[in-house]
Amino acid sequence: MGVGNLMIVQGGGPTAVFNISLSSAISESVSQAGAGRVFGARYGMRGLVEDDIVELGKMTANDLEFLRNSPGAALGSSRYKPSEDDYDRMVENLRRLDVRSMIFMGGNGTMKGAALVSKRCRAAGFSMQVIGVPKTVDNDIAVTDRCPGYASAARYMAQTTRDLGMDIRSLPQPVTILEVIGRSIGWLAAATALAKDREADAPHLIYLPERPFYAEKFLADLDQIVTKYGWAIVVATEGIRNPDGSLVYELKDATHLDPLARPMTGGVGQFMANLVGEKLKIRCRTEKPGLIARAAMTQVSAQDRKDAELVARAGVRALAAGETEKMVSLLPLGAQSENELVPLSEVADAERPLPAEWILDAAIPVGDKFFNYVKPLVGELAPYFVRYTN
Repeated sequence: MGVGNLMIVQGGGPTAVFNISLSSAISESVSQAGAGRVFGARYGMRGLVEDDIVELGKMTANDLEFLRNSPGAALGSSRYKPSEDDYDRMVENLRRLDVRSMIFMGGNGTMKGAALVSKRCRAAGFSMQVIGVPKTVDNDIAVTDRCPGYASAARYMAQTTRDLGMDIRSLPQPVTILEVIGRSIGWLAAATALAKDREADAPHLIYLPERPFYAEKFLADLDQIVTKYGWAIVVATEGIRNPDGSLVYELKDATHLDPLARPMTGGVGQFMANLVGEKLKIRCRTEKPGLIARAAMTQVSAQDRKDAELVARAGVRALAAGETEKMVSLLPLGAQSENELVPLSEVADAERPLPAEWILDAAIPVGDKFFNYVKPLVGELAPYFVRYTN
């Protein structure tokens, strides 16, 4: 590559297209003139600290094709938060391998880590180029139109909502709560609105973290829907919040904290189901696809595949051009350019919620502005025959 050996790091939650980015980065890097060795850190930042490194540049074309079609993070990922001493060990390990360029693939936290590694290398007098490649099903990275991983997870959730609606309306089960992953951002839950073609179709109510949840209004709205149709599907993001800002439901036991000491948010669906049973005396069940939404290769969208490859190859080319401390940002579909580079400092720890102007005060809280954005990313869903049911 002309900038020494390359290290690739995967961080944060996996996606169905994460390994497309990894495979593309490897392919692009070995094709560069003067390419050096290509390494991968196993389990993210932890691998850099513990010198848990594998060599990737000798993978065969067959290996890379299998990699492209595998969900998860082939290198292993983590949400490891390094200590000051850890950063010193990272620099030592990178220096020993003569790594002069790095690609960090991940979300907000990974981009922050990329900036810190670059800073520590610079402070140690060790020349290093660092480029970030975005990835997250939450679609919450700032300064990019979309994040590879989101479109496929959104497609999965939208199709799952439509499928669930076909089941529930066939033998009317009064209420089902569909819980969608999302600690603080509602992009994925909003995508379930794509399932709805007619007024009677699922979903009937959607709850996003960007707006407060009022239990009494939820129960009143749900009661009206069940009275009208005999059944209802409610979509709830796991991170929805009460008017005072507290989570509607969280597991506070220390055993359920994640590696960043954040409480586990899953379980709001069952909490709401219990509320429905207690207050409305209606039978209510829950469905929680959970992590399968970000791992389902059967619902990978065509645009997501393209984006995952594009950002990785653009990242390698940015290194070859001498760029550093930048992230590859995707531009809106139809723009003159497909991507641009933005400073890591504008990305690290910055979340992007659903735009306030896209959110409606309605049972289905998104409309044309959101649909115009998300439909080209997700693609067409499977249409179904529903004429003889409510």
